[in-house]
Amino acid sequence: MLDACLESTGALDPAPHEVIVAVDGPCGGAIDSAKMRGFKVVSRPEAPGVSAARNAGGAVASGEIIVFVDSDVRLPADFVPRAMQAWSGNQDAAAIIGSYDASPAAPGLVSRYRNLLHHYTHQHAAREAQTFWAGCGAIRRKVFLEAGGFDESYKVPSVEDIELGYRLRKAGHRIRLAPSWQVTHLKQWRLRDLVVTDIFRRAAPWTRLLRREERLDNDLNITHEARLSGLLVCVATAALAAGFAWPPAFIISAACLSVCTAINWRFYRFLSACGGWFFAAACVPLHWLYFLGATAGFVLGTIQHLARLPQQF
Repeated sequence: MLDACLESTGALDPAPHEVIVAVDGPCGGAIDSAKMRGFKVVSRPEAPGVSAARNAGGAVASGEIIVFVDSDVRLPADFVPRAMQAWSGNQDAAAIIGSYDASPAAPGLVSRYRNLLHHYTHQHAAREAQTFWAGCGAIRRKVFLEAGGFDESYKVPSVEDIELGYRLRKAGHRIRLAPSWQVTHLKQWRLRDLVVTDIFRRAAPWTRLLRREERLDNDLNITHEARLSGLLVCVATAALAAGFAWPPAFIISAACLSVCTAINWRFYRFLSACGGWFFAAACVPLHWLYFLGATAGFVLGTIQHLARLPQQF
């Protein structure tokens, strides 16, 4: 994925002012691949974590605007002019975030579902964003340095970009979502990866962050509809288990899942447009599992917050 990312970066037209590859850990292959293409390399062989690596890259950037992209994305050839177009319509913004496109590269049901879910979520999110996104996000260099960059207590990819976005908003800066500024996600998801990520790297740490900041937005993955869907799936799961002892509970389970499906019907129509109704129908149980994992992560994060447990990243 990194080679595909670097190859697409080298083919940008026009080229950016500079390309900086921040390497977290002793990865000689990544360094050689970047230097071969003439990119600047910032190496952190002691592996301090994703946030520290990004901060090290941002510290040596010389441009007025720093663009962050993850190593598992492919950039379109017109990535730079699209970024400039996004900035031209948001001159007063401190940062701008983009989106994954609707053509994820990884095959397989789980990968296509998850990557399309991310695309759909950003495409339907508020244009006045409350968070930052490091997968495809740009920020004014001065603002980034004044904010202190990413919180380096986040060692693995989690909600470090969301946390930065909250700090930017608290300082009075604007963050805008530009849905037409897109990259292709290359990551291949397995079912286990999806569940672990949703609970332990997204929902739980995001919940702790929300509790700390005393906020609960109605945007992105935490809309009113998403929270209601999570509740419905949990009730449906409990009713399904109870149904073996009390059969009428099966009706309650089916009713809850039917309401959840109705709430998310627009998303399923979008999936159908991307891969047909058979594909969309196959994604519905994955979506229920997503809501179940997100709710479990919310409960876990709340318990961790109330117990004041140390954050493990």
